[in-house]
Amino acid sequence: MTKYVLSLDGGGVRGLASANFLRKLEYEMHKPLLEKFDLVCGSSTGGILAIALSVLKLNGSRLVNIYSSRNLKRIFSSSMPRLVGPKYGGRRKNNVLREYFGALTLNEADTPAIAVSYDLKKRSTRLFKTFEDKHLKAWKVASATSAAPTFFPAVKIEENWYIDGAISSNNPVLIAYAEAKKLWPDENIKVLSIGTGFDNKSFKGNSTKNWGIFSWLRGGIIQVLMESNSEHLIAESLFKENYLRINSELNKVHSDIDNSSDKNLEECLNMGDQWWQEFGSQTLDFLITN
Repeated sequence: MTKYVLSLDGGGVRGLASANFLRKLEYEMHKPLLEKFDLVCGSSTGGILAIALSVLKLNGSRLVNIYSSRNLKRIFSSSMPRLVGPKYGGRRKNNVLREYFGALTLNEADTPAIAVSYDLKKRSTRLFKTFEDKHLKAWKVASATSAAPTFFPAVKIEENWYIDGAISSNNPVLIAYAEAKKLWPDENIKVLSIGTGFDNKSFKGNSTKNWGIFSWLRGGIIQVLMESNSEHLIAESLFKENYLRINSELNKVHSDIDNSSDKNLEECLNMGDQWWQEFGSQTLDFLITN
């Protein structure tokens, strides 16, 4: 028997493209997403989507609504310029997450889900699992997996502090597969991996060779780290026909993960549309073939 795994990348507002692709997939399958996938795993914005799918049982359209202009403009806003500390205070993001999840815990999940974060105390990847960390508040886990350094403050859960899972694995496909094998060691595992686009603009060596901390921060080092392609290359080599990756160049989508302008959100939606045009039929075949 085949078990189907959904892996979702981080990427801030660009998660709207992933959500839009999932909305179209759900519509074409004629069944809720969670009736098809046996495990959902995500980092950062993908972690929020994974928890929303599993704990809130959101359908595709309601996943897209998480990325409404109203929500994102609240999340990526600051009451005053910040010269020291993260770009955003985090309070507004947490308020949005509380509005969605309320007091629900991970115990509410029907389908196993994993949100990837990074434990600052242990300096190691932390996997928040709905089937093990049942007592944890869903909104807090969503906040921890998306606490991108320089953008949001670290999040305290119990005695430890956590930041964005993208620091260790923005594309959690290998984590997703490994955890699926732990749950179902004797089953065939198929992984659908959805990205958030990648920037194809090159850096000029002569311009960057003497860059320091602030220059690299201005130049988008966080995005560079997030767009590492190593996990995809490994998964493609190891899993072969049991692996399908949905992703593309950003094209008109802005590379900044916090660009919540109406124009950029429209381009994120368009990128999801383009993915469906390119990968839709292949994805449906992938999910119905054992």
